[in-house]
Amino acid sequence: MTVIRSTRRGQGKHPGRIAGRVCGITVSCAMTLAIAAGGAAPAHEAEYPLGTAAATKTQDVFGILHAGTISGELYIVNDFQIDQSGTIIDYGLTGAGEPIATAVGGGEHAAGTAANTLTKVSSGLKAMPWTVRVQYSLNGPNVDSSAVSGANGLVGLHVTVSPNPLADTDYATTTIPVIAFTVPTKVTSAITGSSGTLVAQNGTDMLVVAVGRPARTTSFDFFFNAKHCSMSPLAVAAVEASDIAEFSRSMTALATRASNLSDIAIGGGKHDTKLLNRLKTMRDEEQDKATQAIAAADPAYQQAFHDYMAAYVTSYTGHLSGSIGDSTQMSALLGTAAELKGDTPVAHAVAKISDATNDRSAARSHQGAADAIDDAIRQIELRGTTGLAADLKRQAASQLSRAAKDFKTGQKMMHDAMIPFSMAYTDAYTRHLSKMTGGTAAGADAYAKQAIEQTNDEFASNKNLTSDNQKVQAALDTMAAAKAREGQGNMLLTLAALIAKSDGDASGSAKDTASDWKTVTATGLASYASQRRAGTRIGSGSSGGSDGDSDGADPDAAASAPAAPLASTRTLYGLSGQTHGIETDMSGTVNDVVAVETAADIIKNAVDTLTADGTSSSAALTRAIAEARTAVSKASTSGGTRPEADATEASRIGRQGASRDVVTPVNTHTTGARFLMVTDGL
Repeated sequence: MTVIRSTRRGQGKHPGRIAGRVCGITVSCAMTLAIAAGGAAPAHEAEYPLGTAAATKTQDVFGILHAGTISGELYIVNDFQIDQSGTIIDYGLTGAGEPIATAVGGGEHAAGTAANTLTKVSSGLKAMPWTVRVQYSLNGPNVDSSAVSGANGLVGLHVTVSPNPLADTDYATTTIPVIAFTVPTKVTSAITGSSGTLVAQNGTDMLVVAVGRPARTTSFDFFFNAKHCSMSPLAVAAVEASDIAEFSRSMTALATRASNLSDIAIGGGKHDTKLLNRLKTMRDEEQDKATQAIAAADPAYQQAFHDYMAAYVTSYTGHLSGSIGDSTQMSALLGTAAELKGDTPVAHAVAKISDATNDRSAARSHQGAADAIDDAIRQIELRGTTGLAADLKRQAASQLSRAAKDFKTGQKMMHDAMIPFSMAYTDAYTRHLSKMTGGTAAGADAYAKQAIEQTNDEFASNKNLTSDNQKVQAALDTMAAAKAREGQGNMLLTLAALIAKSDGDASGSAKDTASDWKTVTATGLASYASQRRAGTRIGSGSSGGSDGDSDGADPDAAASAPAAPLASTRTLYGLSGQTHGIETDMSGTVNDVVAVETAADIIKNAVDTLTADGTSSSAALTRAIAEARTAVSKASTSGGTRPEADATEASRIGRQGASRDVVTPVNTHTTGARFLMVTDGL
């Protein structure tokens, strides 16, 4: 998959980026192997033996593009289904692009079983099925992506998806490309997309989804008014599907595989097993606390909100006079406002809804803590603990600072949202009440409950209520996300202390470490973090871990200290404990894997949004699926396997007797592939 990021003519390069410019940056995952387009016939088994098993293979392909340039390796996860027992030989590529054989599993496989492997392909050796062009604009003119980042104003994205002529497989003809990205609601509250796109709010983000068409070039435009513009990476996924259900399954499976890429691409060292097991137990405990807290807080908030609105309009009803009309009576509203202070039902309801709102947000702190532990687990699996404690402290400072700002933003959003929401609610309530009373305030109290019920039933159909309620929900989500971030930051401080201790108890700190773990188990990690922030020293001055921190170091000083370098060598574990050998520098792999796993969540949400009935994007998806189905049917009927292939060999061969393998046509057992490419965020 190629990404082309547009830039302005005549401008200099991005700092630190290598880019060729004409009207834009064009980078291709160019083929360096002399392979005919459209797939080549399987090589002779005498030259490239295939093993004795009858097996088929599917592939999940992941890659990263930084500033339009393929960064690092392509990660290809191979799934084998064994139909007839025997050995399997699969081929990767050398750095020079030559096929290199690997015996899958190192032995025989029984019929009916499955096997998995990971293939890494160096940058530049393979072309992906699709190219993607991303062009940015700011207040009209086209600009670099760097000019959009952090900017205020009208931001535009022009995204073009095209079949890649350099690809040596037919996947651009048969796969359905889906483009998805998110923009935080604090950046914008509305995004306009061209026909065939879908924009929906997803928590604290606006989710944007577009569906391309098989074998065709498709363009999409998006515009939004931004405040300090930022957005997620652009996730581009492509799968084959014959109907909506298969599309959903395939995309979900691709996203799930992407979210677990770190477990597949790189595993943790055995020396970290004890620490990882402890952290996993803590993560599960925090997750349980989060589930319980949210399950209690959310219904409590809903009830408090219902009670508040009931108290609000009941008070409002008591202040109505004369002819009440079809909209809010301002004199009655002012009467209700006067009851917000003192010992009144409205004042009590306001206090309860305020507490319930805070409780709802605070309940997410446990989720943030669980996420922090999960992130730490992945980091340990990816890179070990060397330098991690210092990194976690820096991350904690950033998270806690942002959490405080985001919570204030959410509070302001709530203040700004509740005023129009309350007016829209009383407008609808007054209209219903007026119909029941014949337009007079006399006897209105008797109809208040019924009018409230009818108003609540109107949430789905009343555009003003729906729009204003969405703004209230966005404010709630922003505050909840801030508290989750706060919980994450607090937990990061705790983990930094614990990981530092786990790295260095050679001088007698083992007892203190055991005490710390006991404290965590007994009181919970959140309270433990509070104890540490209150001034309790982490240790007694013994030598710290390999990140260079002393046990009694000032956290602020530690937070500003540079991290120690990563270990120069590290044993890596892949699928089923299969050793991938020694790698000298893991930083690029870590960044790539994290980017793919971030995109996985975007794709999962995109699938949920696309497969909802009655949306414009569902229509676009239905059309794309029909076109892909037709393409697959034509390909299947126009060829078939080679005449000389026997039944056993045929089971190894993809459509038309030609390999559909992303790595090399020498692999004749590949029947399909799914793709996920990720670009830079802002």
